[in-house]
Amino acid sequence: MPDDQVDDQSIPEPSFGGGMSEERKERGASWRVFLYIAGSHLLLGFMALLFYLGSHAGK
Repeated sequence: MPDDQVDDQSIPEPSFGGGMSEERKERGASWRVFLYIAGSHLLLGFMALLFYLGSHAGK
């Protein structure tokens, strides 16, 4: 086999984004942002509840 021939199977082609469309990537990013915002608000609400209950505890 001559050196100037390249076997197609030996060179992997880069796959950016796993073959997903731009619309699907945007939808996934939007869901992730929504979940991060909702999760952080739930965590902060729980912490505020703990502070409220702690400040009204009968010491």
